Amino acid sequence: MAAMGNLREHWLGVGSELLVRATRSICDGSLLNADSGRADTRARIEEWTGVLSLYAPVNESSSVRVSA
Repeated sequence: MAAMGNLREHWLGVGSELLVRATRSICDGSLLNADSGRADTRARIEEWTGVLSLYAPVNESSSVRVSA
């Protein structure tokens, strides 16, 4: 009976270790994806900022008024 207890403790330890390793790898992947997403977002904001600078600012005094 003691042998069964030792065997069960051993397998629980192995299972726990596998769970910890799998979780760590998932977390590392999530962090890499988040970093990549932030870099992509930053690059697109910079691209759009460059595009917006090509347009002249709207002149408020020459705006057209419409009445019904």
